Amino acid sequence: MSTQMARQPIEHRPWLTLAGVHARWVLRTTWRNGEQLLLVVGVPIIALLALTRTDLLSGVTDPLAVVAAMIVLGSGFTSPAISIAFERRYGSYAFLGTTPMPRSAIIAGTIGAIAVSALIAAGLVGALAPVLATGLAPAAFGGFIAAIVLGLVAVVPWAFVLAGTARAESVLVVANAVFLVAIVFGGVLIPAASLPFGAVLAYLPPDAVVQVASGPVAVPTLVLLGWAFIGSVLATRTFRWR
Repeated sequence: MSTQMARQPIEHRPWLTLAGVHARWVLRTTWRNGEQLLLVVGVPIIALLALTRTDLLSGVTDPLAVVAAMIVLGSGFTSPAISIAFERRYGSYAFLGTTPMPRSAIIAGTIGAIAVSALIAAGLVGALAPVLATGLAPAAFGGFIAAIVLGLVAVVPWAFVLAGTARAESVLVVANAVFLVAIVFGGVLIPAASLPFGAVLAYLPPDAVVQVASGPVAVPTLVLLGWAFIGSVLATRTFRWR
């Protein structure tokens, strides 16, 4: 069966198979890159250890909510934006766009790989959290996963917007800067109520993810869905393959 599939022309293979093939390729390139691996998995785990085993940032009341926002921003925005931008620079996306593989399968495979990477990071955090005595209850884990899923829906389109319109070097700088600024001043590490512009942060994805992880709230969910809709529209209109 596998031999027949290998010999079958690519244009005759099922769409889901093609999307899965591309997703596996994206996952391999992501998890073989040390910098990407540190961003996707290392930073959230280090943050969880720092927030639960030290007195740093003792004002943070919900370490899992902070980690959820880090996973969303790292796995769903910064890492894919940089990866896609450099793949465009090297011509990989332009080449794939000329093959019989549908462009929709390429995009779907990339998004699927992003989701798998984020869920792997979430699973590792979920496995470590009880050991670190963070009081992780099933209900808390549900909110943690819901925040990550909604956050990914909100920020992944913006990774395509940035990576599909700017030069790779610019994307590298901007994506990392957005990650750092959002974590420090976006209502993640420092509670929004402690910042002079905290009222504005409620309408931005980082703080909305923290709120959803801390407890399902209608407003932050709508905020994330709104960012997802606007980002998706912009991505479909602005993304360039070369």
